[in-house]
Amino acid sequence: MSNCSECGLELASNAKFCSNCGTQVGLKKEVHQVSAESLVGKIKEIVRDANVKRIVIKDDKGRILLSIPVTWGAAGVVATLALAPWLAAIGVIAGIVTKCTVEVEKESNTV
Repeated sequence: MSNCSECGLELASNAKFCSNCGTQVGLKKEVHQVSAESLVGKIKEIVRDANVKRIVIKDDKGRILLSIPVTWGAAGVVATLALAPWLAAIGVIAGIVTKCTVEVEKESNTV
């Protein structure tokens, strides 16, 4: 049996989500500290990875400012038109904060 990566609860062997916090099982999390000036560029860089499932932007106090689900189409490209409103919101966030944390949830590559 394994434990939830977010809350530590012991998971059932066939669990797809944690029954305590709702975290999807099998995702790994990367954390990046970025400045406001490099936020939009970092998000564009992260979105190029086909394994990315969600991007969460937090302020320097750990409050969630934006949570972006990343969905890949059948052709293997992220829908750029769907990402455009998120980039506008990220630009606004970059104007408000000086530093932020970008958490990236990815599918683990284990088979």
